[in-house]
Amino acid sequence: MNDLHHPRSPGSPPPRRRLGELLVATGAISPRDAEDALDRAAPGERLGATLQRLGLVTDADLADAVAAQLRLPRIDLTREHVDLDAVARLPERLADRYDVLPLALDGETLRVAISDPSDVAALDGVRLAAGVKAVQPVVTTSGPLAAARRRAYRAAATHDLLWDLDGDRGPSMVPPPTAPHTIDDGTPIAQLVEALVADAIAARASDVHLEPDRDGLRVRLRVDGDLRETTRIPESRAAPLRSRLKLLAQLDIAERRLPQDGRGLVRVGTRDQDLRVSVMPTLHGETLVLRLLPRRQDLLGLDELGFADREKTALARTLRRSQGLVLLTGPTGSGKTTTAYANLAAVGPERRNVLTLEDPIEVEWLGVNQTQVDPSIGLTFAHGLRHVLRQDPDVLLVGEIRDRETAELTVEAASTGHLVIATVHTNDAPSAVSRLADLGADRFLLASALELVIAQRLVRRVCDGCAEPAEVAADVRLELGLGLEPDRWIGARRGRGCDRCDGSGIHGRDAVAESLVVEPEVRELLLGGAGDARLARTAMASGLRPLRADAIDRATAGQITFEEALRATPTPLVAPGPASEP
Repeated sequence: MNDLHHPRSPGSPPPRRRLGELLVATGAISPRDAEDALDRAAPGERLGATLQRLGLVTDADLADAVAAQLRLPRIDLTREHVDLDAVARLPERLADRYDVLPLALDGETLRVAISDPSDVAALDGVRLAAGVKAVQPVVTTSGPLAAARRRAYRAAATHDLLWDLDGDRGPSMVPPPTAPHTIDDGTPIAQLVEALVADAIAARASDVHLEPDRDGLRVRLRVDGDLRETTRIPESRAAPLRSRLKLLAQLDIAERRLPQDGRGLVRVGTRDQDLRVSVMPTLHGETLVLRLLPRRQDLLGLDELGFADREKTALARTLRRSQGLVLLTGPTGSGKTTTAYANLAAVGPERRNVLTLEDPIEVEWLGVNQTQVDPSIGLTFAHGLRHVLRQDPDVLLVGEIRDRETAELTVEAASTGHLVIATVHTNDAPSAVSRLADLGADRFLLASALELVIAQRLVRRVCDGCAEPAEVAADVRLELGLGLEPDRWIGARRGRGCDRCDGSGIHGRDAVAESLVVEPEVRELLLGGAGDARLARTAMASGLRPLRADAIDRATAGQITFEEALRATPTPLVAPGPASEP
């Protein structure tokens, strides 16, 4: 095979090893694979491209072999610093065309990351467009390269806006918004706010963190549950940005000692984006967190939450009733609010009087009567509940049960002809039942009113664009209780990183859940003061599957990693098995 064997004359220096030979030598492919790829290559197609098209090598295998073949450095872009001055030397459209990312500028030499450094025409085009004397290529994989390039050019755009600002201008000089809650006046600081929010939307972020240190503000985005740093804002330009965001949220720009919370609206292109703005004083100044609130049309229905059939069926059946209590439980960030809003959509607010008590109101919903809880003026959940029952409600949403009075009033409302959906913070479904009793809810009323408890967690999905088979470490298998049967983890997958997932290997999140349907046996145990473990055993005999079991099913199907199943779910109260007396 020509690609693997090449004679050389005696005494000549060792020739550069060819790509196919290197891939065979490293065990990435077999000699037969290489021969087959050469036979099936399209006219003019490189061997590496053919091997990738046939699924015989990964991006990482190819990058390692190309780096070794050309004797070039192989880098991991997730650990590489990108100099925005270098990025500015090459227009983004040309970086996309040549599939490169400028990394650093050393005099007249531009260091660039590229997945195919043998493309001499691309390197020469970069040299001419950047106006440098030399281009120094380093090798990386194609998926993370595209993701890193997108992040770098977004950061460069923000960087350009920063230099349009007058760093000496104090907060009092920031122009006010043209209308309450909006920023659309076209000033550089307004453009910077729009750029930050647009970046977050493009990255599918739920939150933007602006965190102060000695040098200014660090900007981080929360994407699929993880924080990723995107850019930095110098302190001389941070003050106008803080003031602008405070004005946007109708907060006091002169108050820097106390926490503040507010809401605002930013126009991004043709889209209006609702924000919740939280300000907290810290050692080096004020930290701001912008929560990107979903719009009514963006809310999920019950079928879109990602629940298994048991949970979907239990919720749909319970929400058709005219009274009873549905409890949603899980820690902060587990998706309870999303599920609560999906429940409200399912009960048909256009035909029923739906009232909510929320802290804060996440989504403004036409047709639903929403009340913002405000303890500073005495409007607590308990105070609101006492009055909201006089509003002739059919359905109530109680944002969170925190204290004895709220627990008592919630259970009483569910016992007197109202369908009540409420959230509470516990680890699992059986613990939520005893939590309400511990808070002071009457056990007799609770046993008669409670219909369903849903406990949930959000798990990060493996990106389908770059998923590949994965091994599961022995310690993970043992902690999940999988034992040594390989069929339990045969479908394990992990994302290697691509353009679709921004190089993370993760794209989107789903909810895993367990549902405790309150059957007569559970009601009897609740009346008798049974503990969490006994409730769990009885519920499992009736079909409850623990959160971890649902997560393992998702991992076996390749939707999430087994490591994610272990990370996101608590250890079950009891091992699966029939109910028994303690």
